[in-house]
Amino acid sequence: MKNLFLIFAMVPMLAIGQISNWRTNPPQQQSTPQTQRSTPSTQQSTPQTNNVSNWRNDPPKNNIQPQPRPGSNIIIRDPYWNNYGQGWNNWGWNRWDMWGAPNFGWNYWSPMPYWNDWGYRQPARIYVYDNGKKDTIRGKKPIISFGIQKTTDKQIGGFFTIGNKGYFIAEYNSSFERDNSTFFQYGKISQVDFPMVNDLIQKNSFYVGAGKRIKRTGIHLMIGTVSEDVKWRGKDALGYITFPKYKDRFTTIKIGAIHDYKNFTIKFDYDPIINNGTFGLGVNF
Repeated sequence: MKNLFLIFAMVPMLAIGQISNWRTNPPQQQSTPQTQRSTPSTQQSTPQTNNVSNWRNDPPKNNIQPQPRPGSNIIIRDPYWNNYGQGWNNWGWNRWDMWGAPNFGWNYWSPMPYWNDWGYRQPARIYVYDNGKKDTIRGKKPIISFGIQKTTDKQIGGFFTIGNKGYFIAEYNSSFERDNSTFFQYGKISQVDFPMVNDLIQKNSFYVGAGKRIKRTGIHLMIGTVSEDVKWRGKDALGYITFPKYKDRFTTIKIGAIHDYKNFTIKFDYDPIINNGTFGLGVNF
């Protein structure tokens, strides 16, 4: 009887011992330690094994503290700016009184175009007086031409001329090569870890000048300013990388010629300082 009592007393203890300790202390995911990768210093100049520059993950930093620009809080006002454009309302082709047209005494006038000795179309008016007399007044409007042009150093632009025997000419050009590189403002040539290729050169130029026509051909001389932005350019497995090399702005000159064939204008120029040529095609009227 005593043994039977001991057996019944041990049954609950055995049941409790069969409960898994996972319920109170569930298993945890064991993470394997990962090795930490060290990024090589940007000062290394040897190419990487994967052909991708370290600059893309750790760009070069600017070690120079910016200084305030002297006089940066000074506002400069141009007294001519507020009056810009005034006084031009009376400019134009309607100068018949200067071309010999009568100011009074006429009944009406009729328009009539004519072609001058060089083949340019010009305006004319036939004035009819009160007594029936007619008088033909020939106008002398300035010849205007404009068009597009391309240079031999990968610039595209446009030109404009106005005048008859003497004419004014102006043009503007800008580089058209696409810059599909990643630009690093503080990169230096001593820090590169990628192979270098040719520089990226971006220019824009503006010229003004004067010329003289002999029949339908004109010769002109222009003076201009050229802004040049040159960047170092390299290449890795992901594409081009650029960083500053130098910027410059200087004055230059060019000589050229235009020729009008009917309503089309052909233009040639050459700049001996930057050694580039220009070819343009436009219209005139």
